[in-house]
Amino acid sequence: MRVRVFDFRHGGEILERRPAWVELYEVVSGIERDDILTAHSSFSEEGRRVPAGGQTAINKVFRDRLIPLGWRPEPRLFPFDERGLRKWKMDFIKADIGVEISFNHAEAIPWTFTRLNIAGESDRVLEDSRIDVGVAIFATDGLKVWSKMDSAVGTFEVAEAWLSMMKPIMPIPMLVVGLDAEGWPPTELFRGTGKGSRTLLE
Repeated sequence: MRVRVFDFRHGGEILERRPAWVELYEVVSGIERDDILTAHSSFSEEGRRVPAGGQTAINKVFRDRLIPLGWRPEPRLFPFDERGLRKWKMDFIKADIGVEISFNHAEAIPWTFTRLNIAGESDRVLEDSRIDVGVAIFATDGLKVWSKMDSAVGTFEVAEAWLSMMKPIMPIPMLVVGLDAEGWPPTELFRGTGKGSRTLLE
């Protein structure tokens, strides 16, 4: 898979010296078209509801590859008894690197960055969930169209614009990663939602 990046506060420079980042990058760049299609087909084979778009399959590929490498899934940020905060989690963490993989509504993009920022800056975060650099992964416009994600899904392009605007309140270094389907043949495996796909900053 082709990967695009947006470096924020020297996040890329910090990460390039980390073995865990090299490992993560190899997983990201190693995802192929057939990996996603196979993961999507597995839902039907397992008797599960088949999602309309490809984002659930992409998430499955990440989980299947990162967890065996020691990436801890869904680390809780706050103690369980913290009323209203106990559901705050990142997607993965390893070696002080926090990872968010987001195919959510575009309006949730600022919260994706906020979770990483809190994990790096708040002294109330659980010790084993604290980070010093974050990685936020989004679909590019191209992957969004290829995998027939819902039109409301926020993309790498929108995330880059958001993070640039949030710089005054975001001290944590980050690397924003865009997953690109450039060169991949179209597929009819995803039925989509019938709502089309927005590709402009809206």
